[in-house]
Amino acid sequence: MSTNYPNEMKIEDALELYFKKYHFVDGGYNDKYFKIKIGKIYIPIPNTNARIEAVKLHDIHHLLTEYTADWKGEVEIGAWEIASGCNTSIVAWFLNFCSFSIGLFIYPKELFEAFMKGRNVKTNLYYDFLYNDDLLKRTVGSLRLELEIEKSKQSDFRDYTYFFLCTLIVIFLIIALPILYLF
Repeated sequence: MSTNYPNEMKIEDALELYFKKYHFVDGGYNDKYFKIKIGKIYIPIPNTNARIEAVKLHDIHHLLTEYTADWKGEVEIGAWEIASGCNTSIVAWFLNFCSFSIGLFIYPKELFEAFMKGRNVKTNLYYDFLYNDDLLKRTVGSLRLELEIEKSKQSDFRDYTYFFLCTLIVIFLIIALPILYLF
């Protein structure tokens, strides 16, 4: 694993570095809108409380996995989070499936590899973690260890089946949503 965010670094310091690297002002958590960049066009989307809560944990996942905050990295972290689960965060499931759908066509190899890595972890921050000072004071390494981020296991039939089902869901939605829109 790369060392952009070394194990001994506190989460709050790693987040500050991450925000600076990707030009996010305080993560954009207080912005009224967040923007998705497609080419040279920025599409504003309301920054709801549910999205803010999900993205705070999502940003920490970027630190722990070292996935970047560009299109490829968002595809990877989206696949990783789907594979490891988003608990009851409907917003996280939705945004990650959007990234997953893009990844199927643009970064299929990276999508698959990140998904399988997500299947290896013990858990992720959507389960039993709160974004608070206690979490921010922890070290990157302690969270990697607790979530078993660097654990490696051989993928099995269940992992491949789950990936296949997620792919089917995305393909179904890509086909069904335009048809439903017409009616």
